[in-house]
Amino acid sequence: MSSPLRDRNVPPGVKDAKRRTITNVNSGETITWNKYGYESDGKEAAATLVCKPGGGPPTHYHTTYAERFEAIDGEMGLLLGKDLNSLKTIYVKPGEGADIPIGTVHRFFNDGDKDVTCRGYVRPAHAGFERSLYILFGLNNDGLADPETGMPRSLLHTALIGDMSDMRFPGFQGGMMNYVGKVLATYARWRGIEEELLKKYWD
Repeated sequence: MSSPLRDRNVPPGVKDAKRRTITNVNSGETITWNKYGYESDGKEAAATLVCKPGGGPPTHYHTTYAERFEAIDGEMGLLLGKDLNSLKTIYVKPGEGADIPIGTVHRFFNDGDKDVTCRGYVRPAHAGFERSLYILFGLNNDGLADPETGMPRSLLHTALIGDMSDMRFPGFQGGMMNYVGKVLATYARWRGIEEELLKKYWD
């Protein structure tokens, strides 16, 4: 007799506290979920992030949620702007924070020589964002991502993670990437690839 399917709306760390923390072996980054969106009725998610020197995502924006970063240990760099032509760099020191409204082009980074620890918030919470990080870190840990960039080796995996997390790239070239990514993500779902990734890294 087969076991019942796990309720995918319940994040892994709710059932198993050890799974609240995920680590990317390639980047060395660690994320500990202080509060999933599931635990706040979707109002917000909060996590503590340890960012290694040189770490941080590419420049991007989100269409459905805002973010906030608060430095805990070390200075977190942030690149912010309405578009690629208006980007400005700020540094958030311990005890300080910065809000990133919906649609704001941004990236966080650590250009120092020591780890930076910060707390990040997603408002409202976004379940796809939470799932995408488990998948991205899992692919890195299984050798299925480029150790230098941290990006999945498979274009279909990359497209799914971007679409699932509402990660969009700015500019004309970014717009083309967003369109192609949407098409590839739709194809990957049709192929059952998203289901495979969720079963392996989220369930």
